[in-house]
Formats: sequence, structure tokens, C-alpha cells
Amino acid sequence: MKYIHRQIEGKLKKYVEQFPVIVLTGARQAGKSTLLKQLFKGENWEYVNFDQRGILERVKADPDLFVKDISSNIIIDEAQKVPELFHSIKWRVDEGLKYKIILSGSANFQLLNKVTETLAGRAGVLDLFSFTLSEKHKGNNILELLFSSKDILKVADKIKTSRFIYDEEIFQHILWGGYPKLCEYKDIESRINWLENYRTTYIERDLRDLTQVADISDFQRFYQMLAFQVGNILNLSNLANDIGVTVPTCKKYSQILQASYQYFLLKPYHLNIRKRLIKSSKIYSWDMGLCNYFLGNTSIKELKESGKLGNIFENYVISEIEKQNSFLIRKSNMYFWRTANGAEVDLVIERGEDIIPIEIKSGVKISNNSIRGLSDFMKLKISKRILFGIVFYRGDKIYRLTDNILAVPIGYL
Repeated sequence: MKYIHRQIEGKLKKYVEQFPVIVLTGARQAGKSTLLKQLFKGENWEYVNFDQRGILERVKADPDLFVKDISSNIIIDEAQKVPELFHSIKWRVDEGLKYKIILSGSANFQLLNKVTETLAGRAGVLDLFSFTLSEKHKGNNILELLFSSKDILKVADKIKTSRFIYDEEIFQHILWGGYPKLCEYKDIESRINWLENYRTTYIERDLRDLTQVADISDFQRFYQMLAFQVGNILNLSNLANDIGVTVPTCKKYSQILQASYQYFLLKPYHLNIRKRLIKSSKIYSWDMGLCNYFLGNTSIKELKESGKLGNIFENYVISEIEKQNSFLIRKSNMYFWRTANGAEVDLVIERGEDIIPIEIKSGVKISNNSIRGLSDFMKLKISKRILFGIVFYRGDKIYRLTDNILAVPIGYL
């Protein structure tokens, strides 16, 4: 498969210039090794993979010697498998190591715990996710476009110049997700086999390596049941009752799945900032291919008729925006907004003093009634500046719904 450039490349290169140690984490099979080998190849770089047992055992036996012998820039893959290595790297960096060290791994909570403990202030940390639609089709970053101007008409004009992707291609991406290897397969059977193998590998390899789980079958059920919850408030009490485990157990399972880039939480937006930390969050999947695998959707027809298209569509748009946010030097904060009387906004993007609320609709038309929550939010008296509202939908025209609300086709995402 021809190499597809990742939008994080510029940020990664800047981090390599700035920090002595760079940590690249992300889900298994997201393309970390391919990205690093592509960007940092040549005589000045050495690549070491701790998946190779001989190398792993040698480094575990004497991590100080391994680090002492570093004589070029080096990429260390699956670095979390040798936790003793981090103290040796800290010692060598503090001694004035002139070479760059890139640590890569899929175990976020193990890798980052070691970085926090030993390499704080010395390491720049980045996340890599499966392909976004804009990466696959060489599109623009939607967040850069949305915040490119405070004038709604100027933003609309800039979005119109971006590449437009049509409905069929969008639904293929929603259905199968963006894992690089899976994108190589053309037939449905091979894709389903890959997703099944991914699930099995994650359970049997990553999970056992990363943490202690008393009952694998309970964890599997929780892993799958979250796919039916995407776009909803995460209610651990209900999930615990359905599975037959305790709430603390479900909380632990949720933390494992978040730390290993399977799911993520979106926190609620409140005028009182402190309340953002104590209210319930919504749950989303990082990759829709795995989500649809658990839901049993293997065709676009099944996806559209599943009864969960609205939730899946919402999850897809939010996960795409969250991924694109991770590419930027200046990242935005993401929330959702909901009131006690049912008014809701799917996504609230906060960058500095500016806010853009977003509604997500799976239909090809937008009714005035469907943007009531967005209109209510934009009338709030808050200290920050609400620039304008956006409604992502499945149509093909960019137009103003009101003076300060813009309809934008998902094809520009």
C-alpha cells in the first residue's frame, strides 16, 4: 500500500526539534511504526523493536548498557515492555545525550506512567489514531478552517475551497473505520476477519500485558456493550447491572479501554468550570470500524437500517474532529452541552476565548426545529465569545440557516 501522509507529521517533526525524548502512543495497528520509519529513515536513525525477543531480553538484562551504547538517533518501538529503560534514558539525557530518542508503544497508561515518573519535562508526548477521512483524501483540517476567521461568511468561503468527499466514500469510512491495514482489503470477508483478529489480539495480548483483569469474559461483554452506548451518557451503574459486576469493576474496564485508545469520553460544558469535572460524560468510539463490528453492521444498508445511525453518525463526526484536533500545535477543548429541560448541543469547541457550538444531523435536510438547542446555546450570556454555530449534515450545500448558524456538509470534514 502506498504511504499515506499523516497530518501529525509537522507536529511530530517540531517535537523532535524541541524535546530530547519524544513519545508516540496510540492504538495497536494505528500506523505508528510506519509513520516513524517513513519520517526518520537513513544513516542517522536506528530502529529497534522490543517485539523481537532476543533484543527484549538483552535490554532487560542491562538497560544501562543499552542506553550507554546509543550512538545515533534512535526509535524504540514497544518501549513500555522494558519499564527499567526509562530511568536509564533519564540518566543519559541529563548527562547531555546529543541524540534524539523516540519511544513508541500502544500501552498508553503504562508508557505515560513511566514518562510521568522519570521523564517529566524531558519528553514531548503525541497520540496517533487511525486514518481520518481528510488524511485518506488529502483534505484540510476542519478546525483550522472553522477558526480561520470570526466572520461566518469568510469561513463558509474557505470551507468551500476544501476538498469535498461524496456520500458513498464517507459511509465506507464510517462502516469500516480507518485502520491502515484494514484499508488495504477490498472484500467484506477479509475486513471482518481483520476486525475479529484485532479484537482477539487486543484481548489476548494487549489486555494481558497491560493490566490485571479477573474475568476476561466480563471484560469482553463490557467492551462490546459500549458500542451500543456511543453517543449516550456513560451510565456505569446500568452496565454493571447488565453484566453482573460491580460499578468499580466497570469503571476500571472503562479506564482500560480509554487508555488503550478504544473509547473516549466527552465532558459536559458548564458555565461554572468546576462543574465540568463532576457531571456525567458521553462515551464515543475512536474508530467506527470496530464499533460497527460489535454492532453487527457489515454493509452500508445494514448501517442505515440499524436504528442507531444517528448515534453512529454523531460518533463519527466527533471522533474525526477530535483526531484532527490532536494534529494541531494549538489544541481546542471539546465538550457537549445539555440542560435539564432537554436542550442539547452535540459538540462545543473552545479555543481560548472563542467558542463554536456544533450540531450533527444524519439527514440530508435540516429542519428549523432540529437546531433549537443550538439556538438556545447561542443566546447564553457567557464571558467567552460564541463566534457562530455549525450544523454538519449529509447534504451537499453550504448555506446559512440563520444569520449566525451555518450548515456544512459532512463531505467537507
